[in-house]
Amino acid sequence: MSHPDPTAAVPYPRPAYAWYVVAVLLLAYILAFVDREIIALLVPDIKRSLDISDTQMSFLLGGAFAVFYTFFGVLIAWLADRGNRRWLICGGVTVWSIMTMLCGVSMTYPMLFLARVGVGAGEAALNPPALSLLKDYFPPDRIGRAIGLYTAGVSSGSGIAFILGGTIYPKIQAAGPQVWPIVGLVEPWQQMFIWVGLPGLLIGALILTIREPVRREFLRTGRPPEASPVWDTLRFIFKRWRSFIVLFLALSSLAIMAYGIGFWIPEFLRRTYALSPEELGSWIRWRGVISIVFGLVGVVVGGWMCDVFQKRYEDGYLRVCLVAFAVMALGYCTFTLMPSPLLAILMLIPATLGAAAPTAAGAAAVVAIAPPSMRAQIVACYYFTLNAVGFFIGPTAVALMTDYYFKDESQLRYSLASVATLVAVIGTALLIYNMPHFRRSAAEARQWTG
Repeated sequence: MSHPDPTAAVPYPRPAYAWYVVAVLLLAYILAFVDREIIALLVPDIKRSLDISDTQMSFLLGGAFAVFYTFFGVLIAWLADRGNRRWLICGGVTVWSIMTMLCGVSMTYPMLFLARVGVGAGEAALNPPALSLLKDYFPPDRIGRAIGLYTAGVSSGSGIAFILGGTIYPKIQAAGPQVWPIVGLVEPWQQMFIWVGLPGLLIGALILTIREPVRREFLRTGRPPEASPVWDTLRFIFKRWRSFIVLFLALSSLAIMAYGIGFWIPEFLRRTYALSPEELGSWIRWRGVISIVFGLVGVVVGGWMCDVFQKRYEDGYLRVCLVAFAVMALGYCTFTLMPSPLLAILMLIPATLGAAAPTAAGAAAVVAIAPPSMRAQIVACYYFTLNAVGFFIGPTAVALMTDYYFKDESQLRYSLASVATLVAVIGTALLIYNMPHFRRSAAEARQWTG
């Protein structure tokens, strides 16, 4: 005799409210990427002010941010698997916004490094609890689109950072250093950090309008929410390393493209095409528009493809990633070799489209094969790997090649092309290897869905 499904008696939240939650989380994710990536527009001024090299700058772009973003995320995820996810996100938004503003009062390289560490620590509290929340707000046939829209924050935030940098920052530069109450003399690059950090205090308050949903996977047992010990989660991942670790590393190629290549785009334009400040600002703004428009198209199409492919294939999410990787590689491996800034910017269209879709498909794939009691922790391990590889290896690999192989800052374009090509090949090979193992884990995971 079959027993009724306990989860059927508790309907999912109203769709209108569930999409409101996605919108609020999207705002937080957009803000995260603005605060994270605005530094890419400030590279020449920071280098000049602090007298540092490309390699030292790369640590500010990636390594400093990643120190706590990667390690602190696992602890946050453990709390998300057993506590109130809304409060975790609210606290994270507030912390990273304050730390972004502290970047604006940093006077030395170590101070700026530590402030960037703090930005990473705050942002670690966003993705694991946010994705866990969405899993409880949407049924399986709509979760791909929900995660797809949420991950639009990646391209939208990056695009807004470029637009702000290309539009507002030249005006701040033209006005020069300012004397502010309490703070004192503030350089233009410091002012930019302060202005982009302020809105986070409002977004943090908005997070409190989200209700904590019922954890559906625990409706089957009647037990209160519980989280697996971290060591149990790590053992689970390493026992199934072909399903999890290989997938994490394959998708890390996306992070290397986004951070290793993306962070250096403003400098690539400035160094390669001998642009005036006004021309540079204009092309940077167009880069921002492309990031927002085609990033949004990419995640929406990617989310839709996730839901369609997953109905037909056990490994539908990975098939979406493979298609997207091919499009992404076309753009990222060739844009730096274009003879004009117009052609370079146009080649960023396929790069942006291809990079956007895996942000939805990759996260959905991880959520799909993670057990309920360790879901947020596994999501944190995914982002741990993604960001450890992306932030530590990405910007620094490009800088090391420029500083120590080409030994010429004007050759940055060739460093970018070399890193992008190598990463595209490795990421695709790992993804293909992962597919049969992912299918086995997906079959195992069906017993956990509610």
